[in-house]
Amino acid sequence: MGMTGFVSNAIINIFGDKKTANVAALGKYRNCYRTTLMKKTDEYIENKLIWKAKQYKLPTDFAFYFRDLSDDIQSPFFAQIDVATSGNPVLLFTRRAEEWTLICTRQVIGKDKKGILSLNLGDIKQIFSAEIGPGLNWLSLDRKSIKPKSEWSEITIIDRNDLSHAFYANNGSDLFSLWNILLMAKRLSSG
Repeated sequence: MGMTGFVSNAIINIFGDKKTANVAALGKYRNCYRTTLMKKTDEYIENKLIWKAKQYKLPTDFAFYFRDLSDDIQSPFFAQIDVATSGNPVLLFTRRAEEWTLICTRQVIGKDKKGILSLNLGDIKQIFSAEIGPGLNWLSLDRKSIKPKSEWSEITIIDRNDLSHAFYANNGSDLFSLWNILLMAKRLSSG
């Protein structure tokens, strides 16, 4: 039996009947077919996060690929996180010595003066700038009171329980890299 027969039989097994399998083979259920067959492993998500980070020209002076850090730098992070829950640490964003954000394959973890917090990537509901906040009326907003985007260094994430969490990166492009990478990570973990 050729490869085409094998794929068709696999598709028939997934969709249950030959007619639906033929439609899937034609691509009309392409996303359903991919989602059914593809498991999003930690390795897969790590590769996607690194791919996205490269688009933003990471690493920078304050944002790093975790695997490229020395053991001396990695050790304190491993002492503070549970890799079994968080997944593999992939990207580290820093702002000051006491503020950092670590994107892992299953969670985003942040540390500030208050302590360490972790949030499952699938629990992210909304991401916005701490400067602006959610649901502002742009017409009534005093835009002069808002710092320029190049000075923003904090994002706020609303989770599925409507709780807000602050995460940090160096101001400017590092923050927007963090923001966009987390948006992609959210989509990866929810699909």
